[in-house]
Amino acid sequence: MRLLPRVVGGGWPVVIELGREMPGPPDVVWRLITDWENQDDWMLEASDFTVTSEQREGAGVEAEATITIGGIRTRDRVRVVGWEPERKLVIRHEGWVSGTGEILLARRDDGSTYMYWREELSPPLGVLGAIGLSALEPLMRRIFVRDLRVLEGLVRAAAAP
Repeated sequence: MRLLPRVVGGGWPVVIELGREMPGPPDVVWRLITDWENQDDWMLEASDFTVTSEQREGAGVEAEATITIGGIRTRDRVRVVGWEPERKLVIRHEGWVSGTGEILLARRDDGSTYMYWREELSPPLGVLGAIGLSALEPLMRRIFVRDLRVLEGLVRAAAAP
C-alpha cells in the first residue's frame, strides 16, 4: 500500500494530490467512483448526492452534494469535463469553492489499480477565503486520505470472488 500526499498552498488555488493502490481492477474502481448517488459510501465528508442532469455517464454529467469540512457546510455543484472509462475522470467544481478534481486509474501488473487523485480548489472571498482554505489544508488532506482508505475497503469487497 502506497500513499503519497502532497499539498501546495499558501495562497490560492490549493492543490492536494494523493495516490493509493487499490486491491482490484480498474473496472471495479471506476464503477465505485462513478456511482454518483453512493459516493458518500467512501467520501464521508459528503452527503445528499444528486445527479441533476439527465445524462448519467460521460462528459456533461452534472451533480450536487453537500460537503462538510471543518464545520463549514456547502453545496458543491460539479460537472464532468473529462471521461475516459476505467482511466480518467475529471470534474469541475462550480459551487462556493471552484476548481477541478481529477482521478487517474492505472492497471498494475498484479491486477490491482493505482489511483491518483488531484484536487485544485479556489476559494471565494479573495484573500479572506484563501487564508481560510489554506488553514483547512491539513484537515482536507487527512479527510481525503481517509476517503481513499475507505474506498480501498470497498474495492477489496467488490473485487472479492
